[in-house]
Amino acid sequence: MRLLVLTHRFSDPSFRVRWGRFLDALGAEAREIPARGRRGVFRLAREAETVVLHRRLLTGIDFRRLRRAARKLVYDFDDALLYRPVAPFRSRLRARRFFRTVAGADLVLAGNRNLAMIARLRAKRVLVVPTTVEIPSAPRPPLLPLPTAVWIGQRATLPYLEPFVGAVLDAGYRLRVIADAAPEGAELVPWSRETEYARLAECHVGLAPLPSDPFARGKCGYKLLQYYAAGIPAVASPVGVHRTLAEGGALLARTPEEWTAALILLREEGGARGPLGRAFVERRYAAAALAERLKRILP
Repeated sequence: MRLLVLTHRFSDPSFRVRWGRFLDALGAEAREIPARGRRGVFRLAREAETVVLHRRLLTGIDFRRLRRAARKLVYDFDDALLYRPVAPFRSRLRARRFFRTVAGADLVLAGNRNLAMIARLRAKRVLVVPTTVEIPSAPRPPLLPLPTAVWIGQRATLPYLEPFVGAVLDAGYRLRVIADAAPEGAELVPWSRETEYARLAECHVGLAPLPSDPFARGKCGYKLLQYYAAGIPAVASPVGVHRTLAEGGALLARTPEEWTAALILLREEGGARGPLGRAFVERRYAAAALAERLKRILP
């Protein structure tokens, strides 16, 4: 076994987009780290040349066991895991586990530059490996008859969207939510890997709101990349990596009033920014190119 990837759950979106789809290309195996019986997984790490620990922040005892078992240890993360996702954000326990992990790894892979700066406070070696998207076939014009704004995500991050629902409606849009729950008045479309890009491409504008808090500022902007790949323009909060990803044509807006104005402008433009975003992700964030890069950089 050359490469072993350890994660919390295979069903986590982060594992799917950062490692799950590359396992075959990398000749890698993956294992979930169970709540109990972790020693068996750590013993398996002895058989690998390189072990990737994806996102998990282990206890001191478990991390030492893994570190002793792994010849080469890589830590991969795509969120500001030293903080809680909701207030109060600061956590001494999370911070202690995070910095112990990055300091003990041979290589740290950070999802964006902001996260890399944090890791470099303790890590020996840090590389930025952004989250990438699969590029679907050429997008078609939106099919829905009424202007429709779309948000894709999970129930846990719906609070990011809720302050801007009124702004979407005030701009004259219907709201589609691709997730496992939706605000009142929105069209709920259950997420499916097979249909996500088709359901996105039916819409006119993508929504990527974020609060400006320590956890959200570490986000990797995956929603924006999905909208770009689907060929639709987007509005995003000017938080963290969104400022960089706006190069793909997204409009940045802070207040609900700014969101309404941006959405009206995009409706008037009639989707003209869609091809710009599509070209942006094809050039910089296409998943097809990442497997080869991982082969080059993994120890």
